[in-house]
Amino acid sequence: MSAKMSQMQGNGKLHDVVSVLVYFKTKGKHELRFLFCELGGSLYLPWEEVKMKERCRRVGDTTPSPEHWRRDVSYDKIARDIAVRTMEGMSGQFSTAPQLVQLTRVFISDLEGHYQHLVFCVQAEEKFSTQLLAKPPSDHRRALTLAELYNLKRGQLERRDIITLAEHVSHALCRLMQSKSAGKSDTFGALVREVGVGWLWEGQEDGQMSSYQALLRAPGYNHDSVSVLYEEFIRSSYPHTTVCLNDIKELLSHLGWKDKEESVFRAFDKEKTGELSLEEFFYGMAAIDTKTNHGQGPAEVRCRCIFRYYDTNEDDRLEISEVEAMVRDIEALHGRDTSQQTITAKTKEALQIFGVVDQVPLSLSSFLSAVGNLKFRGTSVLLRALVSPIMHLTSTHRHPSRKRSVSSDCSENDLKIQKVGSDTGLDGTTDNELEAVKMLVGRDLVDQELPMVLSSNSEASIPLSEGAFQSQDGQKYSLAQHTVKVRRSGQITDIHRLLDMERAGEVSDTGLDTDEASDHSPDPKSPKELVQQCMKIPTARHRLINRFQSYEAFDTKSLSNEMVAALRFFEHQKKNKPALHWGEVDMVKLGQYIISLCNAVREKFENEPRLLRLSTPCYILGDLHGNFRDLVCFEKGLWRVGPQLTPANFLFLGDYVDRGAYGIEVVAYLFALKLQASNKFFLLRGNHEVREIQQAFTFHSECLQKFGERLGQSVWEAVNSAFDCMPLAAIVDKRIFCIHGGIPKLEGSLSELEKIPCPLVHPESESYTAWQMMWNDPIAAEDFHDGTEKELEENKGFAYNYKRQTALLFNRAAFDNFLKQFGLTHVVRAHEVKQAGFEIQQGGQLMTVFSSSHYCGGSNEAACILLHNYQIRVIRIDTS
Repeated sequence: MSAKMSQMQGNGKLHDVVSVLVYFKTKGKHELRFLFCELGGSLYLPWEEVKMKERCRRVGDTTPSPEHWRRDVSYDKIARDIAVRTMEGMSGQFSTAPQLVQLTRVFISDLEGHYQHLVFCVQAEEKFSTQLLAKPPSDHRRALTLAELYNLKRGQLERRDIITLAEHVSHALCRLMQSKSAGKSDTFGALVREVGVGWLWEGQEDGQMSSYQALLRAPGYNHDSVSVLYEEFIRSSYPHTTVCLNDIKELLSHLGWKDKEESVFRAFDKEKTGELSLEEFFYGMAAIDTKTNHGQGPAEVRCRCIFRYYDTNEDDRLEISEVEAMVRDIEALHGRDTSQQTITAKTKEALQIFGVVDQVPLSLSSFLSAVGNLKFRGTSVLLRALVSPIMHLTSTHRHPSRKRSVSSDCSENDLKIQKVGSDTGLDGTTDNELEAVKMLVGRDLVDQELPMVLSSNSEASIPLSEGAFQSQDGQKYSLAQHTVKVRRSGQITDIHRLLDMERAGEVSDTGLDTDEASDHSPDPKSPKELVQQCMKIPTARHRLINRFQSYEAFDTKSLSNEMVAALRFFEHQKKNKPALHWGEVDMVKLGQYIISLCNAVREKFENEPRLLRLSTPCYILGDLHGNFRDLVCFEKGLWRVGPQLTPANFLFLGDYVDRGAYGIEVVAYLFALKLQASNKFFLLRGNHEVREIQQAFTFHSECLQKFGERLGQSVWEAVNSAFDCMPLAAIVDKRIFCIHGGIPKLEGSLSELEKIPCPLVHPESESYTAWQMMWNDPIAAEDFHDGTEKELEENKGFAYNYKRQTALLFNRAAFDNFLKQFGLTHVVRAHEVKQAGFEIQQGGQLMTVFSSSHYCGGSNEAACILLHNYQIRVIRIDTS
């Protein structure tokens, strides 16, 4: 049967199917025995595929008909023929005509119709019982009672649905025997099931979604995306309504789990039945999707899957060895040391975090608690496919019609925007390009978790093949996998994969088709072979992930680029819409989308150190305070073609919100670019990235005003949840210390900064060092009061900051000592408005930069700093 089913699925065609449940009464007992065929240790109902003739069309009629399958066949006759063949070699007759006991109708819109699986029951004469039970055990038929069916182990029945059918027949016969009208004309009644995609995807209000329903929306699936998963499920499961491991083993292998398919299937199988329902299959695919975030509801579901993945004996406990396996995978996926000594030590630390003592296994509740409270970190990289299941399925022969139309995006009607005519934007943006805005939808997404695997490592740290090109300083270069087309305005219009161009003959030899394999591996002949080779070669897997992320950075349907496209619409003046206005955009959907963005970027911040170490060239920007207009000016002047195509790092020193009118837009833009170029775009936390400060100023009220009280509060909390995890300082080229406020009073080494908690919800009480870095100022003449000099002398150059009524001031002695103590040459900070946009102090070694012009209605300019070629250059931006 398995071979036959495989053949049916392989040819891409589905047909009606008839199955038969043969039963007979056991002599002298009031119980039934049900007859099954056996193949490979599994019991199944005999069945037959019903192929029907295509309906004759009128002459010249070339239009396909939605009812092109004729259903004028006699299903009950087919059922009797199946029963006769099943009883071959045994004498006797059937006591009843075949009666329909179950009808399953499966709908696939792309195939223009539905298909049905009909199950009939047939009663055989009692003599069959004696003959069958006398057969030797090697016979391929088995007759079991209902009680014996209950006792069968998982996997011994092809589908557990068989038990439901047997119960239905048994109960129906009991009712008939008790009925006075029992006779040949009596019928059992049929169980009717209709399977379609809409019941799972539609009809759920966002506010009423469970964590599982939210998970399905987390990767940004739209109706077409879900239809692709649905069709794959039907082709794998039909004529049943569940899939077993063998049905999807090949798919799981292609997604990156060669030889580990059973573990992934176990992760999906939350009911431990050995089968996956349509719902479990959908949720499993969403859980492993590269675009599913690892925060809030989706994170809980994913963690439950991860727990089952490592729970090899399915006892709802993780043994020490299973925890060690998890720790090993986390370290390997992060590219860290996986020696046994290191893994043993890391496992011991993990067990302490989980509260495991005396070799007691780890419970699911303890695991979820530790991960949910961010005590045990790193699970976001686990259980991730090499590529999004949707992307894989739409690129294979099974779904050729969806290659262009389906992606992990959103319905164009989800965010309603006023209709725009043929006018263009301020920089020539056309109506077609504004269609990207319509892709927005509320989705809890993104770690875009696959990129999250790389977020704690720069591109240079990702292992490269031995054939990669190496520079004189020892750093290795590798060829990017795509070419980008850019307009004169700086806008990216198109990207092409170099490998596709090579295959089309446009370029000669990129080496990308063989770079994934080692020197000792044969060239991959197909995507399947490529993935299999990458799974065997750890460095190749990292390379594949790196290239996928690189491509995603330019994908117009990605979360970050959709957000940027929406902000372009917000920025531009259009017909019936002024500049810096959302027009008729559905703000509920926009708010939900921003929440998804925050969930995604939070995980980026979580995986960054508290003290960043960057290299030049590097642009440094100071306070923005909700000034979206000036942020756009900086974009057009510094990274017009995007950060990925600009050969520099970008460091923002904090204070993104409050005071200005567009705090949420500034945050959305910066978070989007952080997702788009996480290894080049860096954000530090300022003193206004704190809840209490925002409630005293304007950002909290801004969120409520733009999104309403309920959703606005959720948006505000999501933004601050990301702020809580932001890095606090950076060192550029090992010499220039960058911070929002000022140097802290630090007794130990700079490594002390790494011990600052993450997340840091209440900086003032949880880490006074962090609070100083967000608030400290260099002392000015007006800061001197009675006793200030004595306080500075007693505290090594630090004194209380009376002007701000919190944190500290520092003088030249404290500043010089800080540089000398930590081997630094300069400090770049923000935090104070300057008329020229910048100020230089302490003999040119301390620079303050402010990047929001006309702050609070003033006349100040906006500036930034460029570190390049061992020069510190101040750049003032004309924002007029």
